[in-house]
Amino acid sequence: MVNIKRLYTRTTLAARYGITTTSLKEWYSPAGVIPPRKKGGFFKEIDVEQLDFLCVATRYVKVTKNEYQLYVLPMGGLAEYILNSHKIPLRDFLLDPKYVNQEDEVVIEVLRRLESNAAYQSSGFAVESAA
Repeated sequence: MVNIKRLYTRTTLAARYGITTTSLKEWYSPAGVIPPRKKGGFFKEIDVEQLDFLCVATRYVKVTKNEYQLYVLPMGGLAEYILNSHKIPLRDFLLDPKYVNQEDEVVIEVLRRLESNAAYQSSGFAVESAA
């Protein structure tokens, strides 16, 4: 399967999250994102990933942007925060329809990233174990 990467501008990202471009600007600092310099520039993939996590946190975990910056990030990110607050892994949280909308494009994308990351790390081989 070919993994096609989408390119996002301010306008397309704001539409993805259902917010205005002005509101999107307020998300940069809490998510730790540096926006593209020129008008019409594209966001880096890591920046979109960080904004996706902030979107899930504000939309489904019901934390504010300030709470995200003050509590979620210092705890180690959204996965750690959900594990501590809901006592379930982030993946299970996102797969449970009582917590999130299963049709949400952002949720689907975060789950896809988690799955690809788990597949990459699931070999069970670690450099330390080879010694």
